Parts: sequence; C-alpha cells; structure tokens
Amino acid sequence: MGVYRIRLLPSGHEFQAAAQENLLDAALRSGLNVNFYCSSGSCGECRARLIEGELGPHDFHDYHFSEAQKRQGLFLLCTAHAASDLVVEAGEARSPRDIPHQFIKARLGRVERVGEQLLIVQLRTPRSSPLRFFAGQHVALSIPGVGGIDCSIASCPCNGRLLQFHIPRQPDNPFVAHLFSGLRHGSEVEVAGPFGEMTLDNDSTRPLLLVAQDHELATMKSLAEHAINLDLPQPVRLIWLAREGRHYLENLCRSWSEALDDYHFYPLVYAAGASEAAQVTQLMAVIGSEIAAPGEWDIYWAGSSGFNQILYPQLLAAGADERRLFSPRRRAIGRMV
Repeated sequence: MGVYRIRLLPSGHEFQAAAQENLLDAALRSGLNVNFYCSSGSCGECRARLIEGELGPHDFHDYHFSEAQKRQGLFLLCTAHAASDLVVEAGEARSPRDIPHQFIKARLGRVERVGEQLLIVQLRTPRSSPLRFFAGQHVALSIPGVGGIDCSIASCPCNGRLLQFHIPRQPDNPFVAHLFSGLRHGSEVEVAGPFGEMTLDNDSTRPLLLVAQDHELATMKSLAEHAINLDLPQPVRLIWLAREGRHYLENLCRSWSEALDDYHFYPLVYAAGASEAAQVTQLMAVIGSEIAAPGEWDIYWAGSSGFNQILYPQLLAAGADERRLFSPRRRAIGRMV
C-alpha cells in the first residue's frame, strides 16, 4: 500500500496520506484544518474537487452527488482514498472566525486524579460530531442542572473525538465539585464552543516561546502537539512555572524533544505563597538568560489573569514584539442551571 502526497488548493498546503486512510483523517493528522462536520459521509461539508491524480475506492456514504457534480470531480474527503499523488481543491479554516460554534453532547471517558488538586479529564464526542477547533482555544463544559466551567482544550485538533482538559479543584464551582466527587464513566457532558483568538500562526517561521503557569499547561500542550503534527522546523522553547511536585506531565514535556528538531523544556519551581509578581520575576530571569532577542520570537503564554497582566509589560520591556505576543482571552461561564 502506497503513501501519497496531497496538495490542497488554493492554500498550497501539502500532506501525506496512506492508501488505507481517508483523506480527511490524513489532513487532520497533519495539522491542517480542512472543512468538515460529521466526518462520516452524511453532511457533505468536507466536499472537495479533484484537480489532478487518481482516487482509490470510496467508503460508503449517504451524501448524494448529482451526475453533473461527479463529472466536475466532486467527492468527500472523509470517504475518499488516494491511489496516486493528488492535487485537490478543498476549503480550509484560516482563522477562528472560520470555525462554526458547536454544541456537542460528549461522554466522560478517562479521569486521572493528579494529587488532590487536579483532574486530567478526557471526553469522547459522538463519531458523527467531532469538535472542530484550533490549538489554543477553549470551550464551555457543562452538566445540565449542575453548572459549567470555561476550560482550555489540552488536546490536539487532529482528533476532535477525544478531548482532554486539565481541571483544578474549585470548591465553589458545582461542576468541578461534581467531577471531583466521582462522576460516573460515560456520563453526559455538554461542550459548547470553541472560543478564543489565540491560535498558532501556522505560516510564521519565527521561533516559538511557550509559557505556562500551573494547570494552564493545557493550552501550551495543545499548541506543542499541533506544532509537532505540522512538523514545524523552527526552535521551540517551553517554560512551565509550577509549585514543587506539580509538574504533572513533566515526562511528556521532555519527550517532545524527540519530535521537534530544536526544543528545550524549562520546568521552573516557585515557592508556596510566592506572589504572581515574584513568579513573573523568576520567569523573566530565565527568558533573559535563555532567549536571545525576544523581539524575534512568537511568544504564547497562559496563566491567571493577574499573572498575565504582570507578564505583558515585562515582555514588552524585554524587547518582545507587541504584534507577536499571544495570550488567551478567557470567558467566565459561571453557574448554568
């Protein structure tokens, strides 16, 4: 079975697809945000047009093309397989504004308790309704009759059926309290979104600095995994500031050096009770010693609102380019009954 190169028009983006995988899965795996909705051959949202090359057998689908559309070379990415190198015309989301707002009833999958203060939660969406999103975005999670929370997506956009979230204990939030009390596997959790304008600039060739405070590693994890799927060649640095013993995915963060050509990970430990100003001072000392010419980097960071407000002017004072500073805009969901 061969592996073929697929070129998309009008963007010019390219990816590889094995003969046995459909073109939609191959494009998503490669980090491309092509248009789709159901991913099962029913809605027609992923329709594309063959310009050059030969398609292999198509999987079964319910969506109907007229004979005229077939003669024009229209087909579905989610059911088509390559039999040669291809040139294909297909729609792609170029910014968060191109992603439709979605409402999905997901099911609770694996829940991993990290000490007493954090849960790593996985949700599974229906096969017919994977979540479309950009790395760096967040969603509203809710349980009817209980409440909700705004939460960063910690997983890669390449798989919208398996979503990961890092949720700290919040005694005053009914939704979080419900999770920590031991919500049953398979329970329904509603997902609405995505939200947020902070996403990876796929077309930038500047080196990437990713900065996370505590559980906000979630956002940087999504960005880093997306960069890996895109096979970005530029340097990547990750600085994770957390309390001692709370770098809960330290081994994973270190393992990204095997997938990225020029990658370094800096796990910083701050003392219990350290103010956010002190944390920023500690962080800026590392940036000053390890990041040459901050103005030449794309800098992404996520932390508490106080941390973000203190860090921003410090980065500008260090010479960072204001146009290349990215931080998520969070949305307070509060109690929803």
